[in-house]
Amino acid sequence: MDQVVGVLRETAREVVGSDGITVVVREADQCFYAAEDSDGPLFKGMRFPLDACVSGWAITHRETVAITDIRLDDRVPQEAYSQTFVRSMVMVPVGSPEPVAAIGAYWTDVREADQSAIERLEALGRSAAIAIENARLLSSVQESDRLRAMAVTAGRMGVWSLDLRTEVLTTSATCRINFGREPDADFPYQALRAAVHPGDQERVGEAIARSIGQRVDYDVEYRLITPAGAERWILIRAQPTYDADGTPLTLAGVSIDVTERKAMEAALRDMTETLERRVAERTAELEHTQEALRQSQKLEAMGQLTGGVAHDFNNLLTPILGSLDLLHRRKIGGEREQRLIEGALQSADRAKTLVQRLLAFARRQPISPTAVDITALLIDLSPLIGSTLGPQVAFKLDIAEDLGSAIADQNQVEMAILNLAVNAHDAMPEGGKLVLAAANVSVGADDAAPVSAGRYVRISVADDGVGMSEETLRRAIEPFYSTKGVGQGTGLGLSMVHGLAMQLSGGLAVFSSPGQGTTIELWLPWAEAIGEAAAAPKHHEIQPGRVLLVDDEDVVRASTADMLSDLGFDVLEARSGEEALDVIATKGPIDLLITDHMMPGITGADLARIVQHRHPNMGILIASGYADVVGLPPDLPRLEKPFRQSDLIAKLAAQSMGRLQAEAVS
Repeated sequence: MDQVVGVLRETAREVVGSDGITVVVREADQCFYAAEDSDGPLFKGMRFPLDACVSGWAITHRETVAITDIRLDDRVPQEAYSQTFVRSMVMVPVGSPEPVAAIGAYWTDVREADQSAIERLEALGRSAAIAIENARLLSSVQESDRLRAMAVTAGRMGVWSLDLRTEVLTTSATCRINFGREPDADFPYQALRAAVHPGDQERVGEAIARSIGQRVDYDVEYRLITPAGAERWILIRAQPTYDADGTPLTLAGVSIDVTERKAMEAALRDMTETLERRVAERTAELEHTQEALRQSQKLEAMGQLTGGVAHDFNNLLTPILGSLDLLHRRKIGGEREQRLIEGALQSADRAKTLVQRLLAFARRQPISPTAVDITALLIDLSPLIGSTLGPQVAFKLDIAEDLGSAIADQNQVEMAILNLAVNAHDAMPEGGKLVLAAANVSVGADDAAPVSAGRYVRISVADDGVGMSEETLRRAIEPFYSTKGVGQGTGLGLSMVHGLAMQLSGGLAVFSSPGQGTTIELWLPWAEAIGEAAAAPKHHEIQPGRVLLVDDEDVVRASTADMLSDLGFDVLEARSGEEALDVIATKGPIDLLITDHMMPGITGADLARIVQHRHPNMGILIASGYADVVGLPPDLPRLEKPFRQSDLIAKLAAQSMGRLQAEAVS
């Protein structure tokens, strides 16, 4: 009984997909909750009167109980179940004609039990009943001859005896039925031997010889073939007898048809294998997810580090770029000095562009779609791509002469193309060729393209590397999917490019086959010429006044103050947000606040909110090494570090225009 209970506890829950199961054994007029497997405690080890529990009702009425909501059924002892998670249940009696146990399945929600689940649970109950009955009857055989006779009849055991000297086989009707014969049919020993499955005949012969030769029980299970051609499993248990001089006389015992039990064991094995496979699959998925999380965390940590470094570089570049710009504007020195200053300015501008790319990688810049000159972008980016590919890869630029502009975010598109170039380099370990091309494309409603109808600029990155298999190509843009080794790639490159294309209302197409290389196309919406969209006004009208400049970096604050003073502003300075509030309180009125964002204590964002609340007429301009200043209204003017005086003038002019418009409205 303990073994049967153990099997039921291990398998019943999986069979019906419930939130818990329990195995109840009848003990006279009580129900003993012998075992359970559930998400929460039930009644394991408890005993209840037979007439005071649902399992007792199922046992005494010999029928399955299916309760949709236990709170609405009078058969349920509410006080006992109120302490559990159970809201619906099925209870199946085990044993026939008098049930000796019950199997209960429980769910946490109110539900009408699925009929197929009930049938599976009842089938398990029938198999358990047979096992329990057979176990008890076998035990009875050992206890007494009278009980053995009862067991033979009730347990469908066939009795047989073989005369070892004459090979005459005597069998009961049940034994002949077990072997697929008619109850009154002749069944000689030769027919029994012939019925043994060919694959088991040698094993059966060895078991008989061992039993007779070593005076041990003949205990074997084997397959047999019935006259109708069906395959069955039979359990044989017998003992040999001997005469006084030790000559074997008989081999007598019982036979039991265990075909159903074998089927149940096979089903349980299949279920176990399925469960193990699921566990293996889920473990693999978990490992994949954990690896993806580690890669994501590494990428995030790298992004944070890169963003911090880029911010510090912006602070370093701001006084360099600003000071050089002032020297150049004031024509300091002779022609040679001016040429040196101009060269330094160009280098500072290139450093500014590099830092912007670092910020884009660190995802510190939001997508700001504008009309972008793709020709200029690709030409400017080509030296960096060439150095990234190295000398083993031949790099070619193929740009259409009439290439239009595209609606895009320049920094993000640059990062996308660099990502694709790095992927292409990795796909050509022995070297190769990469072509970066761009062309105008018109897409009709019926054309096969990764975008809707319209005009686009198509940027393609084509390599002649190893290419992709069908499986890799199908999953290429899946986040965290990577064919590179652990720690060699995040699996985010193509997914980031795909996400960028979708945000810009464009598209991404990937073409590849093993050994034939890969071509990746980035489709961007076509735009009008960028002259109207991006050109800055030739003349800026600014209104010099009193300005409070806040920055914790002394050299940055000094260079910016020089620019403002050169434009005619009366400049007050503060090293922190706290000091700025003191200056406003003691030295007002102030027309304009220009503040850095990343400062100890009160940040620029916090300072802007305080000033907006206390001095709503004061202009505010945020200067930051990050493009995305978190926590500020999107319409608040911002100045990206590093900047020239012309950049500062443009922002101040916009600030003055906004103030004039606000005054006109008021």
